[in-house]
Amino acid sequence: MRPDTLILAGINTHACIRATAVDAYQRDWPLVLASDCIDSYDREHHDISLKYMKDKMARVLKNDEIEAMLNAGAA
Repeated sequence: MRPDTLILAGINTHACIRATAVDAYQRDWPLVLASDCIDSYDREHHDISLKYMKDKMARVLKNDEIEAMLNAGAA
C-alpha cells in the first residue's frame, strides 16, 4: 500500500484528534477529518478544534464525501 492521505476518526476532538492532526500536518501528510466519526464530551472544545483545523491543516468531510473522494481516486 502506498497511502497518500490520512483519514482520521475518533473521540476527544480537542485532544487525541487535534494532536494527531497536528503531528500529521507537521509531517506534510494530506489529512481528512471524518466529521461523522469525530466527537467529544466537550462540545465547545470540539467545535473550536474543528474550526482550528478546518482548511488549515485538514479537510473536514462527511462520510459520503469521503466515499465519493475515494471512489473518484482523488484523495
